[in-house]
Amino acid sequence: MKIEGFTRKQMDELCNTWNLGKPIDVAAFLKRKDIPEEIKKRVYMAGRVSDRTSKPAVVAAHRRMQAAIVAEVARLDMKRWDPDLSGPE
Repeated sequence: MKIEGFTRKQMDELCNTWNLGKPIDVAAFLKRKDIPEEIKKRVYMAGRVSDRTSKPAVVAAHRRMQAAIVAEVARLDMKRWDPDLSGPE
């Protein structure tokens, strides 16, 4: 997976630190109790698709959710180490 702004090493470290799975397990992420509901909602909304019968659309939606998880977890990770660096949510 390639996500703008993240190197492969950074993504791997975030996935390991946050136990996201490899590949990132979207369903498990959405069930986690340590993740705020507003973040889960943003991840879920990133995967919206109008045609659930189109396999390419569903696959693309899943990838968007995985990318959103990386971005959200990076924000949470920054907040954990230095709340002043996290910026607005």
